[in-house]
Amino acid sequence: MAVYDLSNELRRAQFQKRARLLVENGRFVELKELTNRSLRQNSYLHLLLNYYALNFGYTLEYTKRHIFKIIVNPKIYIIERVNEQTGEIYKDLKSTAKATKAELITSIDRFKDHAAKGGLTLPDSDNVQYLREIRQSIEQHKQYL
Repeated sequence: MAVYDLSNELRRAQFQKRARLLVENGRFVELKELTNRSLRQNSYLHLLLNYYALNFGYTLEYTKRHIFKIIVNPKIYIIERVNEQTGEIYKDLKSTAKATKAELITSIDRFKDHAAKGGLTLPDSDNVQYLREIRQSIEQHKQYL
């Protein structure tokens, strides 16, 4: 998924070109406005998830679904749904996109605590140097994720 900063003239032109192409090809698309908060929080969370996955030998998907949501934050992310055809109640995982800001803060803090128990210190969101190093490490080893 591409993210375009429409306040930037070049990125706006790239977005318009891409949007025209999608319209011309009759594609199904999802358009979602991202706030600075959600961009920052989601970017930070995904850096932590990727770094954890690299350090413990898991895939990003396994880390996010199983460790972050099921093991560390089940009360936030395990939800009950109802099958509309059968009435059956079943368990499902809530998307992080549906989490509130407070839920994300809580779940990230719990994840950092969980990582620390395993010997991995994850940085705070304001530790720019450490986050930069993590980003570089992920880029160098992304084939393992």
